[in-house]
Amino acid sequence: MLLRFYAAVAGLLTVSYVGWPMEQRSIPFLLVTLGTVPGVLVALRRTAKQGRRPWWLMLGSLMSYNVGNLTWIWVYEASGRTTGDGSVAELFLTAGGILSLCAGITLVMQGGRRDMGGVIDSVITAVALGGVLWDAVLLPELSAGHVPAGRQVALFVNVLVMVGTLGAMLRVSLVSARWHTSLRFFTVGIALTLAGNVAAALAVDPVTGLRPDWTNALFLGAYVAAGCAALHPSAASATRPGRAPEDDLTGGRLTFLGVMLALSPLIGGGRAALGLPVDGILIAFSSAALIPLVMVRIARLSRARRAAERALHRLATSDGLTGLPNRAACLDRLGAELATEPGSLAVFFCDLDGFKPVNDGLGHAAGDELLVAVAGRLRSCVRDGDLVSRFGGDEFVIVCRGGGVQAVCDRIRAVVSEPIGAGGEQVRVGLSVGVAFARPGDTTDDVIGRADLAMYRAKQSKSVGTLSLVVA
Repeated sequence: MLLRFYAAVAGLLTVSYVGWPMEQRSIPFLLVTLGTVPGVLVALRRTAKQGRRPWWLMLGSLMSYNVGNLTWIWVYEASGRTTGDGSVAELFLTAGGILSLCAGITLVMQGGRRDMGGVIDSVITAVALGGVLWDAVLLPELSAGHVPAGRQVALFVNVLVMVGTLGAMLRVSLVSARWHTSLRFFTVGIALTLAGNVAAALAVDPVTGLRPDWTNALFLGAYVAAGCAALHPSAASATRPGRAPEDDLTGGRLTFLGVMLALSPLIGGGRAALGLPVDGILIAFSSAALIPLVMVRIARLSRARRAAERALHRLATSDGLTGLPNRAACLDRLGAELATEPGSLAVFFCDLDGFKPVNDGLGHAAGDELLVAVAGRLRSCVRDGDLVSRFGGDEFVIVCRGGGVQAVCDRIRAVVSEPIGAGGEQVRVGLSVGVAFARPGDTTDDVIGRADLAMYRAKQSKSVGTLSLVVA
């Protein structure tokens, strides 16, 4: 209800702005600009502490804007100084613009952190198109109006930064969940601010330096959009990251980005070929801005590729349930150990006794819980350089080097003798262990085979207790 009331009143004031008498237009102007502040305070109250930074920046931006607006209206317009060049009012308005852009960038960094590849691509595209806008539309108009070079550079940087922020916000708002309407309002506000700056630059009077008052309606629309963004219920979740789309640089996407990167040099070369003035600032700044973005993009893809390779390696060499090395990793490790010094190598082939009754009686989840617990206990029985692997089912293989076989057996006996929680109950299981020592010329199959046979003899033995052990 509050959002609808605000949107209706502020929207009506904005639409009717140019219909007010010139001497009274400061009334709707200030009502709209000051009316946005309570909305941001509402957003701050609704948002969790860790997500308030964009709204604090927006609040600072609005306060600075309003101080500049009030100074402009009450001091400079009253004294007839309406251009604002170098005035205190313009300093506050510039600070407000910087804080507003910082708020947008913060929203992008927080809400788009799962899609930084897509955000970077959007910024590259937006900055490239902004360069086209500058070189084809704004620069000729500013040059014809003999606008000082300093103001041209300031406007150029402002436009490109705003265009880049707009591109990033568009990406974040489109990728975010549907209920992030607040982000869409914020994006509209940035777009209207950009439109206001472009309109003001194109419509400025070359003689007086004044811009037509109707351009203020665009800036008022930006205030209204910011207020709607703050008052919408989704403002509380605006900084939550959206979904993580697939970050895949396909051939078509890569070609498109290449074209965007080449736009500024192509435009500069085309203007030079036609004998038109070439904007070296555009080429230098756009290159300085885009090349680091491309490098970051490539670095992110490289990191993603390495992470994917590591994940695939883990999947190929690790047991998904216990996290232990799997059968393939065990055989690889054993083969490497046999190739160096087989004489001091011992292999323990372990098989759980009593696993099937637990798995059948308490369920597969309890069986999995039991396997995870046994894996953890076996891992605690060996030294750092030894290997504990899940060979398959309820079978585990331990590979260790050096003496101390009896000590390892004693530790296994101690940990297996304790009851294990599984399926909400305390169960006891036994362990049959076969031990084989490597011999010169052994293969992995030789050592594993002897340890496996020793384990079966241990299982069939008359040993009493939780551990049956046979050394091959």
